[in-house]
Amino acid sequence: MACSALLASAALAQPAPRDAPLDLATALQWAAQSNPRIGAARADVSARLGEARQAGLWDNPSLEAEAEDFGGDRSDIGDGDVTVAVRQTIPLGGDRRRAREAAEAWAGVETAQLNAEIASLLGDAATAFVDARAAQETARVRAELQDLAETAASAIRQRVEAGRSSPINLERADILTATAGIEAASALTEARRAGLALAAIWGGATAGEVAPPSVFVNNPELSALTPEAMMRRNPDLAVAQQTSRARSEEIARERAEAIPDITLGAGIRRYGSDNETAYLAMVEMPIPVIDRNQGAIAAAAARETGARLDEEALRRQLLARHAAAYRRWSDAQQRYAALSERVLPAAENAFSRTSLAYREGALQLLDLLDVQRTYFDTRIQAIEARAQLARAAIELDVLLGAPRLKQLAGAEANP
Repeated sequence: MACSALLASAALAQPAPRDAPLDLATALQWAAQSNPRIGAARADVSARLGEARQAGLWDNPSLEAEAEDFGGDRSDIGDGDVTVAVRQTIPLGGDRRRAREAAEAWAGVETAQLNAEIASLLGDAATAFVDARAAQETARVRAELQDLAETAASAIRQRVEAGRSSPINLERADILTATAGIEAASALTEARRAGLALAAIWGGATAGEVAPPSVFVNNPELSALTPEAMMRRNPDLAVAQQTSRARSEEIARERAEAIPDITLGAGIRRYGSDNETAYLAMVEMPIPVIDRNQGAIAAAAARETGARLDEEALRRQLLARHAAAYRRWSDAQQRYAALSERVLPAAENAFSRTSLAYREGALQLLDLLDVQRTYFDTRIQAIEARAQLARAAIELDVLLGAPRLKQLAGAEANP
């Protein structure tokens, strides 16, 4: 199994607290080891393998014993006839082999579903990690802005009390301070919620400090991702393809079931009246005149047709999903590049120059606060743009079967 390295650890213990910030690789490992979704999917695979083993077994032989013509006018049971025979049903047409192959094909469906479940879980964990990091960074920026707004309001209050500034300026400063406080409190609440959502994936109480997920921000390999490559490696499509194969195996199994099995028997009979012994041989075979399993064969063929159509419908959906995800990733990449390379440096430069002008007395404090707020809002936009870029990259990686995520989690990606 391609993901056996990831499934080997089924520990449900609570991860130990960390002093350093939680990195993405550790979060993915915790999610893979502790989330019950993987354990449940793995149990389904084991169940199907057990069914495959059972489907290939012959029926048990039967032992038959019969006593007749005793009692009544006869003196004792020793005068009766006794027959002992062994019967064995021998499957013809390879129905047991076909049944085993069909069950193994369904085990393949569960294995593909397990792989898809792993990719989905790692994608959910990585997205929650990105959300938690963005929320924590936003909360820190909002708290920093609140501190600066409170410091500025205090300075204006002193100027108003000294009669060097209008009370209107104090009211404006108080409004900015109150707004910054509300936004800081909301950002802190969101950071806590995002941390709890991330920790809930592995059953933890809190995720703590989260490190930057730079591996998904700087990922130029995604630019070469084609729809054909996605189709070859998409785990959901692999499930649909394996389901179509299993439905085909079901048709072969039902056709093999149409060939009747033969029952052979051998035994011995003792005649109690004269103490003579004779051997018995028997053959039993149904005559397929009425029931040729034609209904089950037709039903299996219809289900196989439906599975093929579902597979084709999924292919079309995946093409649309890939196009939309690639567009989101490309747009997010351009937006983040524009903000980080042009807008944010310009806003930082404007803030520095405005601060200098204020210290030299060439600018009012409220004008400084306006420029300051623009600078901090730009920082928050850059944080969200980076998070959107990481989310889009994660979505594309999951469409490929999550090879990068599995590598980070310690599992070998599918070929």
